[in-house]
Amino acid sequence: MIQATARVLRNVIELEVGRDTWVGRPKEAAEAGFGRRIAALFSTDYVVLRPEAPEEVYATVSYRSKSDEIRIQIGEEHWKTQATAFGPMTIEYGGVRYTINERVTGRFAILNGAEPVAVGQLGFRSCVIRDYPVDLETFLATLALGYVVRTLTKEMFG
Repeated sequence: MIQATARVLRNVIELEVGRDTWVGRPKEAAEAGFGRRIAALFSTDYVVLRPEAPEEVYATVSYRSKSDEIRIQIGEEHWKTQATAFGPMTIEYGGVRYTINERVTGRFAILNGAEPVAVGQLGFRSCVIRDYPVDLETFLATLALGYVVRTLTKEMFG
């Protein structure tokens, strides 16, 4: 199971990925200066840190509200979701195009064609993803963080 939870007072997003705890921090949080700390409160760009290398950025996840787009970069590879006005969100990973069907209830399914690959639930500043293949775990963890950033952005800016 993957669980991403925003810890607003600490300005981090904690990711429970299996038995590990990863941390998502606003990019601006690492930079000096009071102005950067204020900017970090409204950030839509997060870096992911993992316990095995806590000083090394594992991934960068950002959300662009104008295009309703989650962007993920791990190393030199990058992906982005594509949203349609009234249809599902899609993302291509590993040469496979996945469709993300969201419900008004906050539940969603990630599909490969018509086959469910994972299921999830958006909550209050949180996202849980279950029933996924192990080889998609790290990618889906970054996607879960993107969904939490998306939720926080919609909370702040409507």
